[in-house]
Amino acid sequence: MKKLLLVSALIVLFGAFASAQSFSFWNAAGTTLYCNWEIFSSNSSGVGSGYDNLTTFCSCPFNSPIIGFSSSVSAGGPPAHGKGIVYGDGIYDAFYGTYSGLQWTTFSLLTPSKFNKLGKPVGPYGWVSVAGSYGGSYFGDNYGYLAAGAPNPALVSSVTTTDLSCK
Repeated sequence: MKKLLLVSALIVLFGAFASAQSFSFWNAAGTTLYCNWEIFSSNSSGVGSGYDNLTTFCSCPFNSPIIGFSSSVSAGGPPAHGKGIVYGDGIYDAFYGTYSGLQWTTFSLLTPSKFNKLGKPVGPYGWVSVAGSYGGSYFGDNYGYLAAGAPNPALVSSVTTTDLSCK
């Protein structure tokens, strides 16, 4: 009986972590690896939550929360499409260390992009994000490729940490 309980507990424990995923972001040209990466888990009802890691390579004092849900985007719309997750990201508040009134929303696939023999991403884009403010202003978008896991520190571009400097 004790063995059955232990095995059951281990299955539940490892099952909870089975849906945890992390992806790093490449730009659309496949030339810049951004310093941040997403780490999230999704549950059986399609809700995903986690954080955008900004502390390790971006030198920010805070990570930002992400929360969203499973979604599908059809081809012919945004640059990234397919089955994935759409989520709100508190990245601006984390960068500024206070409420900013700015919003970053991302659609991310749940599979990494393909990479050629030279290590460059190829094929369809893996993510697209839009930015705006509480007043309804649209600032623009950004999109690119996904790599599995945290960024390789040797490839992270210094450009990415100056795009939005941590305050």
